[in-house]
Amino acid sequence: MKMEMFVKCANRTLLAATAVLALGTGFASAETWRFATKMPADSPEGLVFQYFADRVGEYSEGDLTVQVYPSEQLGKEDAILEQLELGTVNLYAEDAFFLQKWVPEIKWIAPHFLFQSREEWVEFTNSDLVAGWFAKAEDAAGVRALGDPMAVVRGPYRVLISKEPIESYEDIAGIKLRMYPDELAISVWKSLGADLQMLAWTETYQALQTGVAEAVTSPAALVQAMKFYEQAPYITRTNEYWQGLPFMMNAAAFDGLPEKDQAALLKAHEEAGAYSVELMAQNSNEMRAILEELGVTFTDMPLEPLFEHMADWYRELDAQGELPEGFLDDALAKRAE
Repeated sequence: MKMEMFVKCANRTLLAATAVLALGTGFASAETWRFATKMPADSPEGLVFQYFADRVGEYSEGDLTVQVYPSEQLGKEDAILEQLELGTVNLYAEDAFFLQKWVPEIKWIAPHFLFQSREEWVEFTNSDLVAGWFAKAEDAAGVRALGDPMAVVRGPYRVLISKEPIESYEDIAGIKLRMYPDELAISVWKSLGADLQMLAWTETYQALQTGVAEAVTSPAALVQAMKFYEQAPYITRTNEYWQGLPFMMNAAAFDGLPEKDQAALLKAHEEAGAYSVELMAQNSNEMRAILEELGVTFTDMPLEPLFEHMADWYRELDAQGELPEGFLDDALAKRAE
């Protein structure tokens, strides 16, 4: 273990030294950053990533180029994390859950049914508690969030797509719900009485068609593309949890850039965040209008009873010592502000 840590530190030091050497010899102006993503280039998120890359080139006056590699072209998540740590990949944008590789408690960064509004959740992610989680990731792996970690929006909100209308959270009990292998999500939906069906995302349409599943959770932005509504024509907004896309970068690579190029990255990221808010809202509004014309029903389930019920569930977990210290107090304080 000590030898492994020594090698990691040596790699980071070498990367930083290389960047400094480039500055001293006048070759820094030709820098290209490799930006790995999971999403296709023509997806809403893909458009945001390219928007960011274009702004970096503009604001750095061509001294820094960001090359976006969509659709996992540089490898799956585990491979990308290794490359990010070593500095062969400079940027990776994905839900912060992947940081559990280095910081296990970060699985609580987007808790289910705890924040009704995105604004409350963003306040929580800006807390000292969450900042400490990101700091641990930098200490462990040399990766750091660029700018405001949650500035770029995913979602923009969560929905439940079902064969029958969901008019209150009690209607979830007994429903055959497609689920994915995440311990927290499984615990949450089991506590609500759902009958969980462990299925791959790509198997869900057929499962809804055959009755193996009766409902699926989804970001609003993916509802139209996946066509689940063809088999389950009721869509309920749940605000289950909120999602952002931290642009995690190799910290040594950033620190080795000229201040002008650091400023270009930060400005481009801030503007990409604003663009993502606009684009995701537009997409979700257009999606609803299109699907309503196709006969899909959007239901408005009262959310306050659901969130109060889940707050009690979190209090029980906290009393059992299963939550990170200070997590629930901090989260509930943000809700009360």
